Amino acid sequence: MKKRFKNSSLCGLTILWCLWLTAIAFSLDFPDNPAGRRAKEIVSLLNGEFSSPPGEYIQKNYAPVFRDAFPMATHMQIFNTTKGMFGKMELAEITSSTHTQIRFTLRSQSKDAWLNVSIVVEENPPHRIARMGIRPGSRPASLKKEDETKTEAEKEKIADQSVESEREPVDVPQEELHELISAKAEDKKFSGVVLVAKDGQPLFHQAYGYASKRFEVRNQKDTKFNLGSINKSFTTVAMIQLLEQKKISLDDPIGKYLENFPPEIADKVTIRHLLNMRSGWGDFWGNEAYLERFSRLRSVSDYMEFIKDMPLDFEPGTNFQHSNTGFDVAGAIIENVTGEDYYEYVRKHIFEPAGMTHSDSYHKDGPVENMAVGYTNMNRNDSEGKGYRWENTYMMPPRGTPAGGGYSTSEDLLKYDQALRNNILLSKPYTDYMFNRCQGKVGDPYIPKGLFRMVGGAPGINAFLAVDIKNGFTIIVLSNYDHPAAVILAREIISIYGL
Repeated sequence: MKKRFKNSSLCGLTILWCLWLTAIAFSLDFPDNPAGRRAKEIVSLLNGEFSSPPGEYIQKNYAPVFRDAFPMATHMQIFNTTKGMFGKMELAEITSSTHTQIRFTLRSQSKDAWLNVSIVVEENPPHRIARMGIRPGSRPASLKKEDETKTEAEKEKIADQSVESEREPVDVPQEELHELISAKAEDKKFSGVVLVAKDGQPLFHQAYGYASKRFEVRNQKDTKFNLGSINKSFTTVAMIQLLEQKKISLDDPIGKYLENFPPEIADKVTIRHLLNMRSGWGDFWGNEAYLERFSRLRSVSDYMEFIKDMPLDFEPGTNFQHSNTGFDVAGAIIENVTGEDYYEYVRKHIFEPAGMTHSDSYHKDGPVENMAVGYTNMNRNDSEGKGYRWENTYMMPPRGTPAGGGYSTSEDLLKYDQALRNNILLSKPYTDYMFNRCQGKVGDPYIPKGLFRMVGGAPGINAFLAVDIKNGFTIIVLSNYDHPAAVILAREIISIYGL
C-alpha cells in the first residue's frame, strides 16, 4: 500500500438524545396550527434560514421550564452538533398532529439518516415550546418501496458512488497522525486514547489529555473510560449466547420471562424488539419515577420497578426508536433465564473468555482505579460551554446498566473485537447473526458493507469502536469529553486510512 496522509473535514455526529431537524419535501408540509408552526420554525432555524440566531430564538420562544432545564450551552451544542452531522433535512412523514403536539419523521438530504421528532407547545398563546425530543429513526413503512421507484440514472449514480468508496486502505505515518490528534488535544477538542490495529496488531496507540484535571493526572494507554452505549453490544452478545444454547427464542414475548408487565406489553414486545429498538419504548430520562429513584438505582431489578409501568410510544415492531429502556429489560431477562446477576454473567461469559481484565460496570459506590473522570461543557454554571472544565460525576447514576455505563480500556476493546472475529464468544453462524444485527436467519453469512460501528455518548463520555472485517482494521477512540469528540476524530481517522 502506498503512503498517503491528508486532513479531512468531517461532520459531527449527533447526540443520541439530540433534538430537532428540518425542511419540507414533496407536497408534504407542517400543519398550520401552533405545534406545526413551531416545528417549521425549528427546522428553518436549523437550516440557517430563520431571521434570528438560535440563542435569541431559544430565549424568546422556549417555555422557561424547558429553556432552563438545561444550560444555554447545551441547547446550542445540540443545534450545532445536529446541523454538523445531518445538514439539511426534509419532512418524510407526520405520525400524529394536534393543536399543541406533533410527531414526525425527518430524513437527511445527504445520507440515509432518519429521525423521529416530537414537539409539544403551551396550550395558550404565544404557544412557546414546552418539550422537544428526538430519537434516531428508520425509514417509515410508507416509504419502504422507495428504492423500487428510483430511475435508472439515480441507480447508476448510487452505483458510481459505491465504486468510488471502494478505496484501498493506506499506510499512515504515525508522527503525522500523532501531530493531528495532539493539535486537537491542545485546542481542547479531544482528550482520551486512540488505538488503530490491523489484524489484531496495534499500528497506532497513543493517549492525550487528562484523566483528572483536578490532580493533573494524564490519560495513559491503559486508562479506563466509560463506554456509554457500547455496553449494549455486551448485552446483545449475552442474549445471542442464550439463543445459541436454545434457552430463548428472539421471538419470545417478554411476558414469558418477566412478571408484572401489563398484557398489552408482556404479550406483544419480543426479545427481538428489545435488541432492535423496536419495542415501542424510548428512554426514561424524563420519567418521574426514574428521577425520583435516580440516586438509589443499583441493580437491574431497581429499574424494572418503574419500567414495568412505562407505556409504549408505538405498537411494537412498527417503528424504530433509541431505547435504553429495552436493553435494561433485556438484562432482566438474562438474569431470569440464567439465574445469575447480570453483571456477574457478563464478567463470566464475555469479559473472562475474551481476556478483558480491565472491564466492568461503573459503580459510584466504590473507587475504580485508573479510570478517567468525565468532563463536560453541559453545566449550568457555564454560559459559554467551552473548555471542558466541569466534571460529570454528579450527573452519573450510581451504577451502569445493560444499556450502558460500563468501563473498559482500548486494549480490552481490541481483545473484545478479536474475540468476536475469532468466534470465541459465539460460534461462527451466531457471530455472523450478531453482525447482521439479528436480521435474516442464523447461518446467513455476514457480508461487510463497510465498518461495523458501536458508539456510546453522554455528558463527559464518548466511545467509538469500529470493526472492519474486510480489511482487518480496528478503530478504537475513547474520550472523557462530551459526545461527539471521539466520533469526530474517529471518522477523520477512518477517512485518513482510506477505510
